[in-house]
Amino acid sequence: MKRREFLKAVHKMLIAVGGIQFFTFEELEALEFGDIKKPDIIWLHAMSCDGCSTSFLNAEISILDILTTFTNIIFHPTLMAATGEEALEIIEKYNGNNLMLVTEGAIPLDLPHACLMGEKFISDWIEFVGKKAKIAVSAGTCATFNGICGMKDMYTEASSLRYFLQEEKKLDIPVVNLPGCPMKPHHFLYTLFFYIKHNTIPPLDNTNRPLRFFGNTIHDRCIYYHDYQENIFAKKIGDRGCLFKLGCQGPVTKSDCVKSLYSYDKYNCIKSGHPCVGCASENFPRTIMFKRSDDKRAIKKYKNFKRI
Repeated sequence: MKRREFLKAVHKMLIAVGGIQFFTFEELEALEFGDIKKPDIIWLHAMSCDGCSTSFLNAEISILDILTTFTNIIFHPTLMAATGEEALEIIEKYNGNNLMLVTEGAIPLDLPHACLMGEKFISDWIEFVGKKAKIAVSAGTCATFNGICGMKDMYTEASSLRYFLQEEKKLDIPVVNLPGCPMKPHHFLYTLFFYIKHNTIPPLDNTNRPLRFFGNTIHDRCIYYHDYQENIFAKKIGDRGCLFKLGCQGPVTKSDCVKSLYSYDKYNCIKSGHPCVGCASENFPRTIMFKRSDDKRAIKKYKNFKRI
């Protein structure tokens, strides 16, 4: 993709996510040549499957081009060529003053050696970088709400990035939560460009999620909302109608899945005819999701289960 086509594609993406309110095409050009201060990014992986980074790399526009054009990408274990001690020294020697910490995955508190980078606990690395960062971003549900890592009977005592930085380490750093399994690339890019323009974080809800994307439930904007109003419910997957009675989590999950027109959202749960699994919810995953739906004893045992 030629340079101008690339800039037009980025600008089109910003228009789609509401960024046109704070970034013009001319400002993008200025940013490319350094007339606007670019943030430094250190991206760390805690307990995760790396799915958020993989999704990020599958976006329509080359994320690598965006990061190298509009930011100074200091460290990303999936993208960088450096390895071993050489890679770790990059973090240790960083001395900039406009750092964004991005963390993917939950942080083990009771079993810190469950996640190491080099010979140090990932929790030590996150604390080290967090003390230098001006802003932190939780990439995906594991980093935001503990996710899979925080399920009942896990031994690691998984922590979200926000809890770890603000409650455990008492660091005065703003944290933006971008839940989703995986995180949606346009959620991160909106947060990034908002920070570049305003040097602060976008408006958030009470769980630190951008209101731009998490202000409404999936149910509110669902493609089957009319069927819900008319009491037309699917009895099995593949039937026409609202999926609520099949366990759809849309009414209790806030995100913009069904509204998004990006290719990586083309085959999300509901658009594929499957009930929403609530992957962006603070209650994901529900324990009952891993039990047979016809096991009455399991349903009775876990019907009141809730994990925050």
